[in-house]
Amino acid sequence: MSDHPPPLLLIDLDHTLVERDGASDAWTPVFCATHGLPAEAAPAVFDLFLADRSPAGFARIAAAYGLPHSGETLWEEHVAHEAARTHLIPGVPAALAALREAGWAIAVVTNGCTDIQRAKLARTGLLPAVDAVCVSEEAGARKPAPEIFHLAAARLGRTLTPDAWMVGNNPATDLRGAHAVGLRSIWITPAPPPPLPPSHPTPTYTAPDTPAATTLLLATP
Repeated sequence: MSDHPPPLLLIDLDHTLVERDGASDAWTPVFCATHGLPAEAAPAVFDLFLADRSPAGFARIAAAYGLPHSGETLWEEHVAHEAARTHLIPGVPAALAALREAGWAIAVVTNGCTDIQRAKLARTGLLPAVDAVCVSEEAGARKPAPEIFHLAAARLGRTLTPDAWMVGNNPATDLRGAHAVGLRSIWITPAPPPPLPPSHPTPTYTAPDTPAATTLLLATP
């Protein structure tokens, strides 16, 4: 039996494992139609949402438009809507299965609202495909803060070491965060990759998608 722990992968969620149908405000026209609000109210509803992405924020929306619903009810509706417009990136389930079969320990590390991010994972069937999930809201830290990376590793019973990896699409959060805690990194980006700002670290590798990144991980000592 090997004395070495399994290789460790921290991986982003949005635009790395899943994609969302439509822009971030695409739910607001549906919300307005569902609740009898005029279509032109959608931008203002979205602004109220941006000010407070929570049940309390939806309570304020309900109060502003006289809706007979609690903030919690409207929040649950929103979470379900966000999960419903999320789909897996092709090849992701097979890629994660290959990593798990090869002995990798995998934790999703994502910024966002806990309810929404976990609903996305549940709807797309990713929860059983990974070993841990760390969402910024419940972690109390957002990427690129080192704390969220350390917490994700701790949820796997591990500490971060230089042979661990971070895979993600966002240079400002994923690459900078990985560099700050000494991880190797793969940047998910179209080929050829765009130039990075001088303030961003250079990733170990680039790949056009997560299946291609998996091929690199499985081939790298």
